[in-house]
Amino acid sequence: MNTVNTKRACEMNVANTLPAVLLLFAGLVLSGCNSTTVKTTAHEQVITANDSLPEDLILDVGIGIFNPGVDSLSAREEGVYPQIRKAEARYMPRLMQQTLQQTGNWGAVRVIPERLSEMDVWVDAEILRSDGENLWLQVQVQDASGRVWFNRKYTEQASKFSYDTAIGGRVEPFQGLYNKVANDMLQYRRQLSFNELQTIRTVAELKFAKAFTPALYNGHLQADKRGRYSITRLPAAGDPVFARLRQIRERDHIFVDTLQQYYDSFYRQMEVPYREWREAFYIENAALKEVRSQANARLIGGLLAVAAGILAQGSGSRTARSAGAVGIGAGALAVQSGLGKRQEAKIHVEALAEISDSLNAEIEPHTVTLEDRTVTLTGTVKEQYQQWRQLLKAIYHSETGLASTPPDQR
Repeated sequence: MNTVNTKRACEMNVANTLPAVLLLFAGLVLSGCNSTTVKTTAHEQVITANDSLPEDLILDVGIGIFNPGVDSLSAREEGVYPQIRKAEARYMPRLMQQTLQQTGNWGAVRVIPERLSEMDVWVDAEILRSDGENLWLQVQVQDASGRVWFNRKYTEQASKFSYDTAIGGRVEPFQGLYNKVANDMLQYRRQLSFNELQTIRTVAELKFAKAFTPALYNGHLQADKRGRYSITRLPAAGDPVFARLRQIRERDHIFVDTLQQYYDSFYRQMEVPYREWREAFYIENAALKEVRSQANARLIGGLLAVAAGILAQGSGSRTARSAGAVGIGAGALAVQSGLGKRQEAKIHVEALAEISDSLNAEIEPHTVTLEDRTVTLTGTVKEQYQQWRQLLKAIYHSETGLASTPPDQR
């Protein structure tokens, strides 16, 4: 008999205790949704020039327009805005160019769309993530011979202090990422012998010559199945045709340097609104995360409180039933509050869209005037550059009288 009474008392205690435990747990969930994270603004420093290479072995670098990494049909639904990404794809190469130039470790560093000029080293990248707080890039560096130096994913996280003018000033929030790429490029280049550096520069020259006069220079380079080029023979010493091609290439470089004025102008015009957009995006994103965290915590806590209240209603204790009723009411309010927070989150998403749309109007490309023509530098930059190359070829062939295609392709 005593055993039976003890068992019933135990069951009653469990029944009375379980709702209290659930209510306590719900309270902990609700109270634990606030957190503070402090991030530092420190980033990896770039390595500046301390090597003494002969001038003819210093490599020139070309940087392609980055791949935006978006599907224009689905990106908006994922919180990525295609027009912003397309602008970033033109803006970020200029930051990479500035970083490499400032190191003093390279020759000419140029932003060139789609490898439309022959360079010693190429830097290509795809934007994997960019939201004001995080930047992820997939970066590939390859030399003129087709050898891939590396293909790596780089990430950098900005701090809220990065956008505080009193602390971070006007420093690029993700400068550390560009510094990492520059340092990795230098580390790889230092592993190359003088002979390998000379080969890279010669291959780039022969590629240019082949593009202008394949009839003469097709046989000077050979590519294997991996796309790696090797030199089969060199032009004769004092070859007047090759000397003229070098002059044409210098003229091509002058045009490419003129093209850099567009990217400089684009960079200057985009710098302030883009920084403001990233800062606003950072703030809105942080607020959005906080709202979602609160909404989830309140929903979970509210549901637990309701569950605890229902369990309490089934107990024999009047006190427990009263507490259960209060728990059900409080839980319902928490669920309602959580749903309200999720609605608030939608408002933040709309605010992000408005910020993005406001920037789109400020980053339209501009028209620049060259010596002999006016070029509209939009999506047609590639076409304009192709026209320039055709003009160079026409000038070259009119001066030399050489055929533009090999005999078997006429």
